[in-house]
Amino acid sequence: MKEKVKNAFLEVNWPEILHKVLLVIFVFYISLAIVGCNILIENKVSNNFIVIKHFFIVSGILSSIGFSIYLVHYLSLKNALRLFWSYVTYLPISYFLLVTRNINNEDFKIWNFGKNHFFEYRGLILVIFVIVLALLVKRIVDTCHLQKQFNSFFQDYHYSESPFYYLIVLLVIADSKLIAIFSNIVSSTIIDENISKFVSQLAINLFLTFVAFYFIIRFTFQAFNALKKNEPNFSLVITASLLLALIFNYTIQLGVKINGSLMDMYIFPGATLYQIICIAILNVLIFIIFNRFLISFILASLFWVTISIANYIKYDMRNEPLLISDFIWIKDMDLIFSYIDTTIVIYVSVAFIAVILFYIKLRSKILTGKIFNQKRYRATSFAFLAIIITSFYSIFVNSDDGKIIDDIPVVSQLNNNYNVFWLGNSTHSTYRSLLYVWTKQVTSKAMDKPEGYSKSRVEEIVQKYTDLADEINQNRTEEISDQTVIYILSESFADPNLLSAVSLNQDIIPNIRQISSETTSGLMKSDGYGGGTANMEFQTLTSLPMYNFSSSISTLTNEVIPLMSNIPSLSSEYYSENRIAVHLGDALTYSRSTMYNKLGFETFIARENGTENISDAVFVGDYPSDESTYNTVIDNINPSVSQFFSVITYQNHVPWDYNDESVIAEGVDFTDEENSELTNFSSLLSVTDSATQSFLNELAQIDKKITVVFYGDHLPGFYPNSTFEDSPEQQYQTNYFIWSNYQANKLDYPYVNSSDFTSLLLAHTNSKVSPYYALFTEVLNNASIDKEELTDEQQKIADDLKIIQYDLTVGKGYINDYENFFEFD
Repeated sequence: MKEKVKNAFLEVNWPEILHKVLLVIFVFYISLAIVGCNILIENKVSNNFIVIKHFFIVSGILSSIGFSIYLVHYLSLKNALRLFWSYVTYLPISYFLLVTRNINNEDFKIWNFGKNHFFEYRGLILVIFVIVLALLVKRIVDTCHLQKQFNSFFQDYHYSESPFYYLIVLLVIADSKLIAIFSNIVSSTIIDENISKFVSQLAINLFLTFVAFYFIIRFTFQAFNALKKNEPNFSLVITASLLLALIFNYTIQLGVKINGSLMDMYIFPGATLYQIICIAILNVLIFIIFNRFLISFILASLFWVTISIANYIKYDMRNEPLLISDFIWIKDMDLIFSYIDTTIVIYVSVAFIAVILFYIKLRSKILTGKIFNQKRYRATSFAFLAIIITSFYSIFVNSDDGKIIDDIPVVSQLNNNYNVFWLGNSTHSTYRSLLYVWTKQVTSKAMDKPEGYSKSRVEEIVQKYTDLADEINQNRTEEISDQTVIYILSESFADPNLLSAVSLNQDIIPNIRQISSETTSGLMKSDGYGGGTANMEFQTLTSLPMYNFSSSISTLTNEVIPLMSNIPSLSSEYYSENRIAVHLGDALTYSRSTMYNKLGFETFIARENGTENISDAVFVGDYPSDESTYNTVIDNINPSVSQFFSVITYQNHVPWDYNDESVIAEGVDFTDEENSELTNFSSLLSVTDSATQSFLNELAQIDKKITVVFYGDHLPGFYPNSTFEDSPEQQYQTNYFIWSNYQANKLDYPYVNSSDFTSLLLAHTNSKVSPYYALFTEVLNNASIDKEELTDEQQKIADDLKIIQYDLTVGKGYINDYENFFEFD
């Protein structure tokens, strides 16, 4: 065994390995010198950095001489032309990346090539300098007749393309735009004058960049050779995957474009690279799975085109990016197409047919054959990719309080810095990239573990609010289960008159305005714009606020409800046969049927997939009218029993295809299309107003106590961003009122969250509370969204809520041992 090891060791060509190591060292130190010196000069560092600056200069010069000696063997017209075309190819790629990183910068002028450093000279000058040194070395060798000694030094050197690739790496590394990125990475070490950390951070990040660019360049040239031979190989796969990643990184971010900076940045450091890496990895996975180049390339392209278009349409309609959780809508294609302009559908269909015809025509001519001819290479590539994906997943899933391990290149800086997670998915898709948001969605828990969470802490909270419930109930006389409760989520109901940029020729909701003035009413904070209906519905039914869940959560009904074994709701105070959900759409939308089934609703009246389906709904515009919805409720009210209704209207859903010629609405700086949508929407609200008044009139005639909680879920998504420039909070404010068909309290709660409605309903009706709703009564009064800053006592209430909310959703479920916590005495 020892003999075999010894022989293997002796068979290694150590001089050749030494040559390769020397080459890498030389080129790396040249890179370190050019990047390090530029960073130190541009940041005007103190004299403490003078020693390291001199080291960069000396090591760079010596390494340039060493590299030029090897370069002597590559001085040819062919390589000069290849180098020139490499430079010409790199310039637009580099500039395209700069354009991508400035999508949100409205002051960035794409055609201002000079100001934006389109022509990168530093790398060219560096490469010319090294080539001149190589020519000088060659001249000295020839003049001094040193060819024999020179050739003797290289007798064990195996000539390869690597030194030529290194030249191109130097072209890239010296790019001023790339140096600016490195400068940003080490900026904190310069400010702190931490020289050792400066050197280590710069060296590690530069080395990784150096290695990455070397292999990208190597793969690219090998890919060109594959194209010449018309034979697919793995290098072509990598190159094609990166090319598609560059293109679709741009189209995806264009869909979530915002004209403006955040924390003085138009995109956070690392965001562009992270998304390009993620897209490229998924592309490579497609190539490995199908093992044919042309079909894989087409499928990958179609996939990212679809993602880009869907992302743009959703963001345009709802000011929210396309999310992983949205893929559930694939099963309901009819509903998806109802949101999309017919012209777009036609164009996409034509393009899709053209691509199919293109593939059929060329599949037997272009890059035929398998990418991997041997299964073990394909399996190895798949395994390596799986390791990368698993590593990414592990890094994020093991985060602590949202932060991952420090010092992971790209990922740590992107995730751990710039703490603005409270701004939500829309902002993060714009400044951290869409694929980052997807990553967080896949790897994040529904809710972070609150500090102090334990069984004993839950027990303390149970006792605290059991005592409080007893105290509250001493002054409450009613039992909510003695009356019928109707929650009405009115689709997109939000008064346009609240917006200063909007003007109407008449009051479109006079009845609801009058009702609101006479009863408990105000504004509700919505968690969505142009969408997010299910989230307000969930919060209203469970009282669990969305602001305590992870910002990566998109749809509570899809992502949180499945986690809950116990879903507390006021509806539990009613017999199952008296719990009725009404939505004249598809009961499967947003997994509503699943949610209401878990909530114990025996009846779900819908147009499709309900426990009862109706077919005679009257349409106003494109959807069943509010009057039809209200009539369905009236038809199912039984005055002899107490009932709980959860009603979701549909009439005012996008698109707004209804026009009452008597209604005229206009907005400041609105386009003709936006004014048309505003007018149509206002006309629909007028219909809602009349229908709601008639509905309440009918309820007033029923000999049974009935209370209605009426609220809009979100604003419609057609308003331009300029509408909310002066008052951004108005983008997320809708109307609500609580009305009873008997004399009830008129309470003053001008601004509430949708999760506050049940505790507010109980107060409005002077009804007794369970310990659970005693907690939410405290939240309503002391710790809801109308409080800008919480006192220490108010913060304790907010913390109590987090403990219970966490325990109910992703925690241990200790609260389920205390059934009395949810019961009304």
